[in-house]
Amino acid sequence: MNKLTKFRMLSFIAFIIIFFIVWAIINFTFENLHGAFKAMISGGLAAFLAPRVQTSKTQSGMQRQLKWIFLKEPISI
Repeated sequence: MNKLTKFRMLSFIAFIIIFFIVWAIINFTFENLHGAFKAMISGGLAAFLAPRVQTSKTQSGMQRQLKWIFLKEPISI
């Protein structure tokens, strides 16, 4: 499996985990909120908090990085 594919899968799995955690918190705190609004809020927060795969141009060529707001430095491929 390609390293880029592994990083994209890691990013997707992190998105799903964050989505369900945020959805569970919203579900227990705001019981009167309808399901669609819970999903939209959870999806927006998960998209903001999930890691992103980005490419950057360096002297040695194109390099892919995994950037996350919880990490100070990006993880390079």
